[in-house]
Amino acid sequence: MISVVIPLYNKAHTIINTLETVISQSFVDFEVVIVNDGSTDNGVDIIRQFTSDSRIRIITQENQGVSVARNKGVEESKFEYIAFLDGDDEWKPDYLEKVNQAITQHPEAGMICAGGVVRNNDEIEPRLAKKYTDTMAVRDFFENPHVFLHTSAAVARKAEFLQSGGFPVGMKRNEDYACFFALALITPVVYIGFPLTVYVGMVPGQATQTSTSKVISHIIDRYNHVHNKWKNTTTKNKSYPVFLRYELRHEILNFIRRGEYDMIVYLLKNLDKDILGKFSPFEFQWYANKKLKQVSVLFIYMTKVRWRMRGYPYLGE
Repeated sequence: MISVVIPLYNKAHTIINTLETVISQSFVDFEVVIVNDGSTDNGVDIIRQFTSDSRIRIITQENQGVSVARNKGVEESKFEYIAFLDGDDEWKPDYLEKVNQAITQHPEAGMICAGGVVRNNDEIEPRLAKKYTDTMAVRDFFENPHVFLHTSAAVARKAEFLQSGGFPVGMKRNEDYACFFALALITPVVYIGFPLTVYVGMVPGQATQTSTSKVISHIIDRYNHVHNKWKNTTTKNKSYPVFLRYELRHEILNFIRRGEYDMIVYLLKNLDKDILGKFSPFEFQWYANKKLKQVSVLFIYMTKVRWRMRGYPYLGE
């Protein structure tokens, strides 16, 4: 059986549609734990039309942020596997059925991810790893985590979730990456290559609408958090440092293109020194120097070519 954890904060305009996609699942052996994180709208009152379903529980707490809400939901859950779902996203009817199939076929895996689509207003784009379309198997998570992972398409075994530390409290961006990247360092991960979930974008109040410059400290906290977890694992994942270098260089390339050199300097000052040690000597100093823009961009593109030659996909492919 599966526990579905939904954090709720001022999602009265979306929560009913989200819940209806859970209730209509072909797999029915689940409970729903909704954690009302101090909402100030009437979302909870709207939900109560579903409370005749004994599988649904509502827990209310003072506003403490999405990480606390999700962690609370896991704490209150009754079952071994936790399926996470945000209050503005959707599931296709066979999502939990496919998840249950993955659990049955791969009991060694403590984390399951699935493909889906991204819907922004009337535009729909796939969020699917092309090379693994229509397959279900254990995969190297750090080969392509930004496509493999989305919170509303992620399931964790409770034991491994608790071992990883759960969602870091206070992080206003990337708390999902921090949690699930850390989880992937300690357990095999199954990827389900079917479009089973819907990420609904352009919704008022979404954290992703905040500019990077306002949350850069939280993004750095995520890098440091995951890297510290990696350093402290007995069997260190060999793909993680490869992906770390690729992802950070990709982030820096965007900063260079936008002329945000202050962001690069901030990275240099606040990233874990061991992370900086994974890069070429003086590499970050090059990136922070406006006069070396062309050299920096060329160097990053060269590393991208090497990434492709090693068989890794484009970021987001």
